[in-house]
Amino acid sequence: MSICNETAKVFTTEPESISMLAPYMVSSAYILTVMVGVFGNIWVVCSIARSRKPRSLLSHSSPSDRLRAYISVLAIVDLTVLMALLVRGLYLSLPHLMLDANSCRAMFILEHSVKLASLTVLSCISIERYITIRKPFCSQVRKRFIRLTPLAALLLLTAVVATVFAQVPSVSVSSDGLNCIRSYRGRLIPRLGSYLTAVVFLANLTTISVNYGQIVRHTPVLPVVAHSRARESLVNEPRYMREMTSAIIRVGVFHVVSWLPFCLLQFLPDSAIVSELTASIRMFDNFKDFSYLRWVVFIANWLTHANAAGDWIFYAAMNRDLRNLIRMYPDNLH
Repeated sequence: MSICNETAKVFTTEPESISMLAPYMVSSAYILTVMVGVFGNIWVVCSIARSRKPRSLLSHSSPSDRLRAYISVLAIVDLTVLMALLVRGLYLSLPHLMLDANSCRAMFILEHSVKLASLTVLSCISIERYITIRKPFCSQVRKRFIRLTPLAALLLLTAVVATVFAQVPSVSVSSDGLNCIRSYRGRLIPRLGSYLTAVVFLANLTTISVNYGQIVRHTPVLPVVAHSRARESLVNEPRYMREMTSAIIRVGVFHVVSWLPFCLLQFLPDSAIVSELTASIRMFDNFKDFSYLRWVVFIANWLTHANAAGDWIFYAAMNRDLRNLIRMYPDNLH
C-alpha cells in the first residue's frame, strides 16, 4: 500500500516540478537568443558604419551599397525584436510580477510592429536581389522599381501597423493579472484587423520564398571553355554558381522555417491558441498546460525571434558569396 502511495506521489509531483522549472528554462532560452542576436546585430551595424561610403541615396548607389543599407536597417529592426523577447524573459524570471491592460497592449503593439518591420525588410532585400540578379526589366524601369521598393514597403508597413493599433481593444489582462489575453467577442474590427495582419505576414513570406526560388531556378551555370582568356574567366564560374545557389537556398529555408508556423497558426479558428500565439507573455497558458499544441505555439513564437537573432549570420557573417555575386554581375542602374 505504501509503495502505491509513493508511486502516486511521484506522478503528482512531477508535473508540479515541471511547471515550476519551465518559466526559468524558457527564460534562459529567451535570454540566450537575445545575447546571440544582440552581439551579432551590433557587430553588423558597427561594421557597416565603418565601411559606409559617402552616398546617401539608396537608388543612386551600387547593388552592394544597397544590400549593406538594407542589412543595416534589418539589424536595427532585429535588435528591437530581440528587446521585445528580453521583456518576455524578464517577466518569466519574475513569475509573480503583475501585468495590466496597458502593459499588455503596449507589448502587443511593439512586438507585432517590429516583427512586421523585420519581415518587410527581408521582403525588400529579396525583391532587390531578384531585380539585381535576374534583371527582369530594362534599366530605367529597374531604377524606378528599386527606388520605389522601400517607399512602397514603408507605406504598406504604416498601413498594417495601423491595423495593429485597431486590434488593441481586443487585448487585455487575465483575471489573475499574470498574463495577456485576446478576445474578439463583440469586436468585429479587431478580428478583421487580425486577419489582415496575418495575410500581410504570409504575403511577405511568400514574396521572399518566390524571389529566392526564382533566383535559384534561373541562375545560369555556364560551361567551362578550353582555351584562351575566356577559359580563365569562366573556369571557376560553375563552382561559384553552385556555392551561390547553396547560400540562397540556406537563406530561403531559414526564413521559411522561422516564419511559416507563426504565419499559418494565426489563421486557426481556435481563439485560445491564437491568443497565446499573439498576445500571451507567459506561454503554456501561464505554464499550466504543456500539451502538444501549446508546445507548437511556443516554438512558432520563439522561431520568429530566433530569425531576428540569426539574420546577421546569413546576411553578414555568411554573405561573402552574395557580395561576390554582386561584383560579378554588371549593373546598369547608374
